[in-house]
Amino acid sequence: MLEVGFGTGHALKDLGERVGEAGFVVGLDISTGMVQAAKKRLKTLDLADRVCLCCGDAGVLPFRGGVFDASFMGFTLELFDIPEIPQVLNEVQRVLSAGGRLGVVSLSKEGGRSTASRLYEWAHGTWPVIFDCRPIYLEASLRGAGYGIVATKLTGMMGLKVGTVVAEKLTTD
Repeated sequence: MLEVGFGTGHALKDLGERVGEAGFVVGLDISTGMVQAAKKRLKTLDLADRVCLCCGDAGVLPFRGGVFDASFMGFTLELFDIPEIPQVLNEVQRVLSAGGRLGVVSLSKEGGRSTASRLYEWAHGTWPVIFDCRPIYLEASLRGAGYGIVATKLTGMMGLKVGTVVAEKLTTD
């Protein structure tokens, strides 16, 4: 399993436990600071044989094609500029095996834009270093990149919509 944009590593613990003893998780983040923070978090856990962290760019994943059965991004995809999102999704699709799945949790524009969403987008445009992400059309982005949608859920967080989507790689290499 591949986690793209693991940040401080909150999900890596659960992913490492869920893949079991026969599975393996690779975490990739562009920030060396996040890699160090996640390594510190994972140091106390007994998952060193199941979790490997690396620093790299999601737009050009440093892996061979078809090597992962699944991938996960939690509040990562909306950090990319709109033109970069298809490239990131295509790269994840490239490294997924045939029928591999991608789980994404993201701020979402699906279901209409709330006042909180519009304010958040304004803040992102005004102070992009502080508000480094913004809601995106998650399902449309995944469909546009050639994924099949398996399951979706739309929830809320502080007045913002949060989309959770499980998608499947439809193409084979």
